[in-house]
Amino acid sequence: MEYEGDPQENIGKPYERGMLPYGGGVGKGGLIAFVVTKKEFDDKMRRLDEAGVC
Repeated sequence: MEYEGDPQENIGKPYERGMLPYGGGVGKGGLIAFVVTKKEFDDKMRRLDEAGVC
């Protein structure tokens, strides 16, 4: 598995394409306000799959 880095380290930085691979939010001025980690993304996708949504 390739190391992807800690997405939390992008909080407060100006958004550039590709910085939020699993999602997140950009606030005023184009600064990253929050990020979604791979674990959070995988957990959400698993729950949606179990619910028959996707």
